[in-house]
Amino acid sequence: SFLPHLNVLSDAGFNISPNLLFRTLTGIGANKVRFREIPDKFWDAQIIQPFWQQTKDAWRHIVSRFRDFGILSNDPMPTEAALVPLIALMDKFRDEPFEPCLHWFLQASRFRRYSGSGTTSLDEDLRDIHESNRRTEALQRLLRRFPYQTPMMADDFLRNYTDSRFGRFLLYLLVYHNKALDWDGQASRIGFEGVELLADFRPQWHHIFPNKFLEAAGVSNDSINALANIAVIGPAINIRISAQNPMNYIGRYKITPEKLEQQFITPAIQETDVNAYETWLLQRAEKLAEAGNAFLSALGNGL
Repeated sequence: SFLPHLNVLSDAGFNISPNLLFRTLTGIGANKVRFREIPDKFWDAQIIQPFWQQTKDAWRHIVSRFRDFGILSNDPMPTEAALVPLIALMDKFRDEPFEPCLHWFLQASRFRRYSGSGTTSLDEDLRDIHESNRRTEALQRLLRRFPYQTPMMADDFLRNYTDSRFGRFLLYLLVYHNKALDWDGQASRIGFEGVELLADFRPQWHHIFPNKFLEAAGVSNDSINALANIAVIGPAINIRISAQNPMNYIGRYKITPEKLEQQFITPAIQETDVNAYETWLLQRAEKLAEAGNAFLSALGNGL
């Protein structure tokens, strides 16, 4: 039963480790993830079976809700550890709205809740969920672990995109939320093929001002690779754009002003000289920070 369910999740886009699946099981059944602290009787077939069914149901539910926000796999996630408390939340408060839970999940990823002593943090959070009678109470207890009310700033989007897994993840969610169309000629939404969601979609990170173009102009690597210089597109168009001047490829591939605005890019980019690149970069970073704060605030409304 256990191994086939890993394949079920993989087919749904979530190629997770056996250890993570076991942790979600013990998180639901024993409210902890330290296996050595779990009594042997927990693993008895009759005792564990109902918890295993709850775990499968919670995973099925979370995969379905993730898809509503364009989260089609675990690949772009900054951390998978946060899935353990999220699954526990889904199990205990199944009929509650999902958005506040996603708000916590993103904030926990943003503040790297499980980057240090992950096992200790997971057990603390599972205990908070177990001891809470209402979902709002549980989320408020979870959120108090980090300064989640700190707004995002432009500097958050001026970081190197290769070092900012959360930044990339949030950028993708913002673009998906905007119902952005891909930059190829098919006019499909990001993450879609026609009207169908792609379970195996992996976002591609494209330099809006191509890196080789900026390198030739003497722009520093830090600015070239800033998250604010990244667009989310599909794999096909990424190759064709290559290192072209954006003033050229935007017109050549008929990337409309609407498509640019969906990615928080003003159409004025086509008249932006490379010498004004740093100013353009800061302006887009500010737009992304504003959009990110609004998105997180909307998800957490009522907390």
